[in-house]
Amino acid sequence: MNNIKVERKKLIEVLQKLNIVSLGKTTFPVLSTVLIKGEGKKIKFTSTNLELTITSQIETSSELNQSFCVSLVKFLSILKEFTSETIDLRLEKNFLWITCENCEFKLNIISAEEFPSLPVLKDKQTIRLITEILKEMINLTHFSVFTGEANYVLTGFLWEVEANILKITTSDTKRLATVERPLPPQQPEIGVKKHFIVPQRAVMELSKLLKDQDEIKLTIGSNQVYFDLGDTQLITQLIEGEFPDYQKVIPPESENKFKINREKFLNSLKRANLLTTPEYQGVKLELKKNKLIVSKTTPQLGEYKEDIDIEFKGKELTLGFNPQYLIDILKVLEEDEVIFEVYGSEKPLVLRNKGFIYLALPMRLS
Repeated sequence: MNNIKVERKKLIEVLQKLNIVSLGKTTFPVLSTVLIKGEGKKIKFTSTNLELTITSQIETSSELNQSFCVSLVKFLSILKEFTSETIDLRLEKNFLWITCENCEFKLNIISAEEFPSLPVLKDKQTIRLITEILKEMINLTHFSVFTGEANYVLTGFLWEVEANILKITTSDTKRLATVERPLPPQQPEIGVKKHFIVPQRAVMELSKLLKDQDEIKLTIGSNQVYFDLGDTQLITQLIEGEFPDYQKVIPPESENKFKINREKFLNSLKRANLLTTPEYQGVKLELKKNKLIVSKTTPQLGEYKEDIDIEFKGKELTLGFNPQYLIDILKVLEEDEVIFEVYGSEKPLVLRNKGFIYLALPMRLS
């Protein structure tokens, strides 16, 4: 292998994308490596943990027609310690030589044949997604994913594709977020409705990779999905099982609503949240005529109370809520004012906004 000059910053950027997948300590050493595969004047880098695989590539001025694996973490750490714009890579026998100015590293390599085979999608169908819209949909739903072990199907994002509409839904059993947006025009025929559950980690890593692309491609297989972001690809296994029928828990629109300044409500809840403890989590919301009283009492800490002007003509009502459930949604919305629907002291609070529905269950106040 001849010396290949590579831009150090570009190489660092690629390896950092892949490092989120690589397993540090594992009984399979190859899972802590990056597969480096030369394809002419393009070098492809791949990392996998068997459930999530990320591939990215860079262009080079010289050709590389060999494949090998090397420790991803060590390779990345070495590159970060150099300061020059370019580095030289050279493969000799079972070593990768990394040279920069008067400094040289020699890293052990593993045969590319030991690297797991990349997933092959079956019964696949490809659609296009607008990047900014997808980022918004993830942002509106990511905080209500279930984080325990009891409800495995809820630890992911439900994706539904039907009639040129994409819908994403999450629920942690205490709240639910669902958003739908139209797909870009001139899509291939969707046919039968597609629904699948993408693991939380895969969606959050995808969100980090969504940057400068106008559109990306999503290929749906029978038990995997493939996201093509141009110079980077992400493949993930899907979660098996059926997502609960969430439509059953969404109530019809209520006539009792209150309109409130989003930022004032958010800041008040943040202040009340300062007094929450594991034993005393709930915040009291008292709906009065044109006024919302936000209060919090924690015996060992103290009390908090604030009045906020609202528009409300319904029946006076007292509600108890985990403040974080409301903080999470108010943080990601951009509107100056929001409208919440109320159904009773033991019923959910619902927010509907342009194809988005958020539902949070109340809690008993201690």
